[in-house]
Amino acid sequence: MDKDELDYEKFITSFCGERDRIFGYIRALLPNQADAEDVFQRTSLVLWKKFADYDQSMPFLPWACSVAHFEVRNFARIASRDRLQFDETLMQQIADDRLNKSVDKDSRINALQDCLKSLKPQEKEVIDLVYRKGISIRAIADEKSIPCQTLYNQVSIARRKLHDCVQRKMTLRSQTS
Repeated sequence: MDKDELDYEKFITSFCGERDRIFGYIRALLPNQADAEDVFQRTSLVLWKKFADYDQSMPFLPWACSVAHFEVRNFARIASRDRLQFDETLMQQIADDRLNKSVDKDSRINALQDCLKSLKPQEKEVIDLVYRKGISIRAIADEKSIPCQTLYNQVSIARRKLHDCVQRKMTLRSQTS
């Protein structure tokens, strides 16, 4: 595989993994769906054209969102003649907030995945059945022949453990940042 094919593959992998978040970022800045879609298309092209300049040791999403931010600003500048647009300061605040929330969400997901590993096998099983597979507590209780309240208590204890673990990891993360 030559360098161009490798770059294309890296770009597609990175872009597809963050596509929805990039669009969500743009959508948060542009109240009109059609405008957001147009800017997303332009942003996608710019990301591909500038991918050679991207430092692949850094996370893709912040870089992509910075490109999207400039595309949104460019769109707003052009469209400002035609209709009411967000104030530039407000747009910057929304952009910063959206990017921070996206990065924070990734950190929380990673923390949750780590914390799930620390649960007892029985706790993991009940969390998996209830939250990943969507099975009702009543159905699980009936299948296992245990009282619903016992299962509710197990789920509650496991959720509390996960919550506390994620909070500790997020606090530790913010202290080391």
